[in-house]
Amino acid sequence: MTYATVYGSPGARVRFLGLADIYWPFLAMIFLAGWFLQAALPVAIPRWASGAALASLAVAAWFASDRCSRRFGNYLKGAYGEEIVARELAVLPAGWTIFHGVPRPGLDPVRGGADYDHVVLGPCGLVVVETKNWSGPLRIENGTVSIVGVRAVRSPVVQARREAAELARSLRGLLPEGLPVLGLVCFASDGLEGDGADIDGTPVCNVRVLRERLLALPAAPIDDELRARLVSNLLARR
Repeated sequence: MTYATVYGSPGARVRFLGLADIYWPFLAMIFLAGWFLQAALPVAIPRWASGAALASLAVAAWFASDRCSRRFGNYLKGAYGEEIVARELAVLPAGWTIFHGVPRPGLDPVRGGADYDHVVLGPCGLVVVETKNWSGPLRIENGTVSIVGVRAVRSPVVQARREAAELARSLRGLLPEGLPVLGLVCFASDGLEGDGADIDGTPVCNVRVLRERLLALPAAPIDDELRARLVSNLLARR
């Protein structure tokens, strides 16, 4: 059996941004502290002494960074969730094309949230898959996702819908009338009770039923020429 065509590495950008976002202040602190130490002293100091001071500052900064370990763990958890979803998308049948970590238009690439987790191009059109690796149990209550009965602070459904609309705007002039760009929320933890539902037209599901949900989407008007142009456009963003 032939499977989907895949581009990109899931979770790579999340891991890099996690390290950069958390640890760059410590590196800046080491550099500035060494510079100010040299400037503040009335006499020149030996290189070994300045080197020892710099090393001491590095050790201090490293210990201070321990408090950031939980935050970085969240980045890693998100990256692992993207890998789980990527494995499921990779075994879609031939005719589907998967893109991981597609940069979002107009956003700073060194900030978190600056890419689409996964963009899926298939017989249904374009689908932006927003991955969440949240611990369960998760429920759909009153048209939103709740974690153990507590409503999520940031709605993943709103996020997926916003990202789909954003991608559609960036492809204006390329997409023909009637070709949808759909947002979809996928929980890599499989913690959603009932496996999923639609919230205001946005599919929400566990990863174990992700392929089933995608394959069940209605067909859209797309031919080989259009598919090639969309693939070229998405690859050019990398």
